[in-house]
Amino acid sequence: MSRMLAYVGPEPLAASAALGEDVLASFATLSRVHSDGWGAGWRTRAGVAARVAAGRPATRGDLRRAVPVPSTAALLYLRFGSAGTGAGEAEAQPFLFGDGAFQHNGALAPADRLRAELTGEERASLRGSNDSELYFARLRRAIDPGAAVDPVRIADAVASVRASYPDACLNAFLLTPTALVIVHSSARRPAPLAAFAARGLELADLPPGHGDDYNVLVTRRTATGARVVATTGIPLAGWTPLPDDTVSLLTPESVASTPIPLRANA
Repeated sequence: MSRMLAYVGPEPLAASAALGEDVLASFATLSRVHSDGWGAGWRTRAGVAARVAAGRPATRGDLRRAVPVPSTAALLYLRFGSAGTGAGEAEAQPFLFGDGAFQHNGALAPADRLRAELTGEERASLRGSNDSELYFARLRRAIDPGAAVDPVRIADAVASVRASYPDACLNAFLLTPTALVIVHSSARRPAPLAAFAARGLELADLPPGHGDDYNVLVTRRTATGARVVATTGIPLAGWTPLPDDTVSLLTPESVASTPIPLRANA
């Protein structure tokens, strides 16, 4: 369970320029609730890089500096850890593997169901116990290193995970050297109010966007020409929801969405 933000720009941009200081500031305030760590992933000339800070909330300054160089695309992440997962760097997102950085908002329970579906090689690649890392390992089967991202293959992989977890939020952002991929498949789940309450956060304590719309993903184009995609909790006037149950390839100019096929429950 988390809050996520990403951009893809027409040229290398600092995160504050691509997102806007108002968006960055309001995103930082969400770390009061999503306080289990933060992270960033970004494109470089050599591929994709990432950094994480585990076990503590992010400040506005942290997020302004999280992407250390201007980049054509980047991810930001605020973590609210799922029950049963650790608090160290191995559990922090985004996860980096090869030329891909990945972050997920949701909880896959029981996680051992997905772990059992992975190959021995995929299990050996895992760093921690995070259910989101299992999800990333499964989606990587749909990505060929050095090849263009095929949204149909990714949609099929998401459908496989959905069959095992019909009620889970599978919203995820994947950044590669050539693509920003957004999975919007939330099973229409509302905010995890019970999990918030277990940490002493009652409904009145929560920011806007922590209700029935909690797992809606939205996008807009900024004055810099960058396209931004976000979870709720920041001011969203002028933003447009992404289509439900789709895998979208985002560019500064467009959103190309592929439906996730339906499968019978596993």
